[in-house]
Amino acid sequence: MNTLSISNEREATTKTERGLYIPDVNGNPRWVWPAASNRPTFLAFFQAITWKQWVYVAVIRLVFMLRLQRIVFASIPLGEDYVMEGENWAVFTGTPGPNRKRVIINEEGAITKVAVEDKVIVNLQNEAFFLRNLRAHTPRFSFRVPKLVEYVDGELTMENIANRGTWSRFTDQHATALWQLRRVKAMEGTVGDWLEWGGIHDKINRLKNYPHAEISVGLLNTLLQMVALEDLEQPLRYGLAHGDFTPWNTLRTKNNQLAIIDWELGQTEMPLGFDFFHFHLQNGIMVERKSWEQIYRGMQEVLTAETRTALFGSAEVDLDRYLRLYLIYHVSYYLSLYQQQQEWHQQIYWQLDVWSDGMTSLVDPQDQRKALLSRLFDGLKNRDYAVLKMENEDPMALPLDSDLDILIGKEDAPLIVDLLERYPLLARAKVVRKSFMTSLLLILNDGQILSVDLIWTIKRKATVFMDAGRMIQRANKNRYGVRVVSAQDTRRYVELFYGLNGAAVPAKFGHLETFPGRVTALPENKGLQGLGNRTAYLLDTLRTMFSNRGFVLTFSGVDGAGKSTIIERVVTMLDKEFRRPVKVLRHRPSVLPILSAWRYGKKGAEEKSMASLPRTGSNNSLLSSLVRFSYYYVDYLLGQWYVHFRYVLRGYVVVYDRYYYDFMIDPRRTNLELPAWITAAGFWLLKKPALNFFLYADPDTILARKQELDRDTIVSLTGQYHDLFEGYEKSNTSGHYVNLENVVLEDTLTVIRTSLLNQNV
Repeated sequence: MNTLSISNEREATTKTERGLYIPDVNGNPRWVWPAASNRPTFLAFFQAITWKQWVYVAVIRLVFMLRLQRIVFASIPLGEDYVMEGENWAVFTGTPGPNRKRVIINEEGAITKVAVEDKVIVNLQNEAFFLRNLRAHTPRFSFRVPKLVEYVDGELTMENIANRGTWSRFTDQHATALWQLRRVKAMEGTVGDWLEWGGIHDKINRLKNYPHAEISVGLLNTLLQMVALEDLEQPLRYGLAHGDFTPWNTLRTKNNQLAIIDWELGQTEMPLGFDFFHFHLQNGIMVERKSWEQIYRGMQEVLTAETRTALFGSAEVDLDRYLRLYLIYHVSYYLSLYQQQQEWHQQIYWQLDVWSDGMTSLVDPQDQRKALLSRLFDGLKNRDYAVLKMENEDPMALPLDSDLDILIGKEDAPLIVDLLERYPLLARAKVVRKSFMTSLLLILNDGQILSVDLIWTIKRKATVFMDAGRMIQRANKNRYGVRVVSAQDTRRYVELFYGLNGAAVPAKFGHLETFPGRVTALPENKGLQGLGNRTAYLLDTLRTMFSNRGFVLTFSGVDGAGKSTIIERVVTMLDKEFRRPVKVLRHRPSVLPILSAWRYGKKGAEEKSMASLPRTGSNNSLLSSLVRFSYYYVDYLLGQWYVHFRYVLRGYVVVYDRYYYDFMIDPRRTNLELPAWITAAGFWLLKKPALNFFLYADPDTILARKQELDRDTIVSLTGQYHDLFEGYEKSNTSGHYVNLENVVLEDTLTVIRTSLLNQNV
């Protein structure tokens, strides 16, 4: 048997003094072979799956066919670590980490695995055990298993199965093979009976007690929650598992038969479906670079009733439960390995992202918003950033109506956006990109909201007034490990921000005075840079018109229906929670002044209007009513466009306290005496508001609030409004019309909030 020598006690001669190699990402030899060889023997280590990999293999073969290998590949002296006979051998030096081993293909084509780390000896012993014992079942298998040649002192030699590559997807042959393996040793029990369950707890405890800088606290907390929620008494089916069932370990032989290699991680007692999940997860992460959602959907598509029965013994299996058990074992096992590694390769980070998404989607956190905040700050941990105006030291204690302003490098912002958008429990994300920042409104499945601004240039309109990079450099880390803008920079920012906006500093910031200073004198605001800032501001404004435009929201109802209280709360909701600028209008756009202003002046007319009760006008003239209505109607025709360009296109939510519907249902309120068909006809030329709420209550409730209308009038107007809104909603009129009983304030606000979420506010 020809093997790789790792001991000076062995003596051999080498026919080749130099070899060629292909390096790993760090430049160290990954595949090594003798320079005299004219065959790419090392390609046996590389199982091509994607078209790019097939192209890579084809190029390698072409290089050897043209005898260009000495020119293309780097050379290396062959020392005692490569003492081999012949010219057609190859060595795979192993993937760095606790499970590292060297793999050799010798002159005769046999494969030898040699332990580099002590832990690998256990894995090789395990593989030898499975190869010996599976041979007895080979006649009943539809797949091939390599023949064990010899196992001695941490070196395992087995046959090399000739193959034509791998399968890029899970096939019926794979399903049949897993069914046959399940039948080798099938058993039932509970999770509490599972021999690995105690080991899982030990691994997680070590991960918690000896934290690794790259393993996020959020990931560990989700893993712990998944373990804690598992019912230990629930029945469970076990079976034999390969342990590393992947495309590159399932080969296609020359007669199109399935061959399964690399049995190092084989287990005789694993929850069913383990290998099925592993195949899709590893292929999705390592090869196809898919998200958790895509991987999960792919598994569901493969799992027909027949396949479920083959893999799990029943078509009615609780797939997610077995998937959770797979993740609990798989993630705890590999995190324990990675915990021992100082340097990580990129594939580890790929896995962490998908594992985090997968576990989060399968275990609904007690507080989805806190879980999202944990994900955000885990993602920021190894980046340069600083939180601006952070009200709470602990990010998990951030009030529900608080947002986050985070200073961050422009190149890092898209990575954080991607991290947040991939959160599995995200119902919808609204992303507004500008030249100096990206704003995110993240709406979760449970209805909670998180608003995040990622800022790389501190501007007010076209004016840069502070250096974000320096603020990040001067940031301090608080006791929760969060980097926050220094107190001095925060004070300066507040003074400048509110000064440039011409507003007073809010009391919560203490006794600070606005101080805009001479920020226009900064170099960033002069010359070509200043022109660039003004151009960027113009483009941002235009972009808002298309990507973040606002909408019109109306509230109607008889006096005493509670509109004023609801509007006040909704305005606060839009401002604080949804981060929307709001403009409140009363009844009409008011581009034209109140009619009486022509006689009493603007101030006098407003005072007179406030002093008079509704529906007390004495006008009974049809002609006078037509004139008055025409005036109001012109105000609506012109005003709707003013409101649209002045507010809606700039992202405002325009809230009407009453709207045109009053002319249609209750013209007496504005001192009009007109047939309903006249006012109704005018509505069709107006832009339809996006959301319309008619608030109502029973007459006794309304009369207890206000006694401006009699019972009969309340009943009549309520019925007419109700029929109008119901008719518009059923006729698919542009916009949504909601009849909403306003008795319990919080119930009313919940319905309105849900409607705003559906409106994509």
